[in-house]
Amino acid sequence: MVAISSSSFAKKLAWLVLALAALGAAAGAAWAMLPVIQGDYKTVFSVSLNRKSAAPTNRIPLADISAMAADFVAVGADAPEGLGDELTPQSAFELNAARPFGDRPIAPASSFASGLSGADLYRAEGCLAVAGLYEAGPSRDDQRPVMQVVLNRVRHPAWPNSVCGVVFQGAARSTGCQFSFTCDGSMQRRQYSDQQYQAAKTLAAMMLRGATDPRVGWSTHYHTDWVYPHWSDNLDKTAAVKTHVFFRWPGYWGTKDAFTSRPAGKEPAIGSIAAYDIWHDGGASDAQLAEAEEAASALGTADTFELAFAEAPVKTAPPAPASNWQKPIIKPITADMKPGRWALDAVGLCGNRASCRVVGWSAGRPMPSQFDPESLKRNPPDIVYSQELRNRKQQVYWDCGKWAQAGSSKCLGSPARAAELALLTR
Repeated sequence: MVAISSSSFAKKLAWLVLALAALGAAAGAAWAMLPVIQGDYKTVFSVSLNRKSAAPTNRIPLADISAMAADFVAVGADAPEGLGDELTPQSAFELNAARPFGDRPIAPASSFASGLSGADLYRAEGCLAVAGLYEAGPSRDDQRPVMQVVLNRVRHPAWPNSVCGVVFQGAARSTGCQFSFTCDGSMQRRQYSDQQYQAAKTLAAMMLRGATDPRVGWSTHYHTDWVYPHWSDNLDKTAAVKTHVFFRWPGYWGTKDAFTSRPAGKEPAIGSIAAYDIWHDGGASDAQLAEAEEAASALGTADTFELAFAEAPVKTAPPAPASNWQKPIIKPITADMKPGRWALDAVGLCGNRASCRVVGWSAGRPMPSQFDPESLKRNPPDIVYSQELRNRKQQVYWDCGKWAQAGSSKCLGSPARAAELALLTR
């Protein structure tokens, strides 16, 4: 055996540690991008995108974002089996409700400027109209955020830069479509009336001429609240409009600056909607084109669209919560959960926060769509955990009509009292 002095050994050990560290850093950088190939996108986002803003040098390459966009399929109501990770609708609803919104502000999307005209414009209207109908039903208020997502995608480099290209992306594949109605037979099984289609097309025409839906901002993804797709956790939750939950990419690719694509000047004819629309079956005459252009000129401007939306007798989304209220943490109460168990979990969720509120609703009970005093009075929680460490106060309140009062618990009382307990002032 060759003897090695302690000083010589220490030096060699130091060099070995440095070499391993450098090798580890290089391997780590390579491994960080490996999940793009494997499909584990959450790891990639946590390394490269999970920040409020990302410098261009820290962005995931556009090619990888485009690959992810193609893999995040079936955003609509009739998602194929398996995308809900085998959850029951109630479990999916509870998971969606419990998931917090992202911490970045939601900036309204800018008006869409397509530059389209003539038959190309009317084909775009048709594609946008069927997306609204089949994804959200005949209600204009439900269709509007869906159409906004389509127009956002047209302007994002991860997707095709035409309206029909976005809506029917992957439609030739039975499980690879971006909007499930385009590949699951929905258009053959369910036909909307001409009146419903024309109403949706009028809304589509307004959106293509400048109307927006500020509720969802620059969102590029959504799904219904009774499914929980595998890709949902990889995105920032931006909004909830009735039964749809909306999302955007984390990091740079979810910011306004990323929407740099210019819409194409042409729109393809889509045979599957030819039954609804002459512009997609090639049968429009010069007279019909003149008639369509006359109708389009009567639509008005973006300002008049907003006025029409405001005056229309449709059910609108609740107003945004007042800025002086802080949204509590939501923890669903499962069917077999005891209030004491829920309270222990709530303590863990609050951790060391100086001020914290956790609220829960029993399975099947409606939650408010906004978290402000009036909304909470209408749909009060069944249980509230309140933490104020500065006052050494940690207290659980629950509906004593559902569960008997026990030991250190207190009753929620009236809906107004429940709303007061559930909210923190900013």
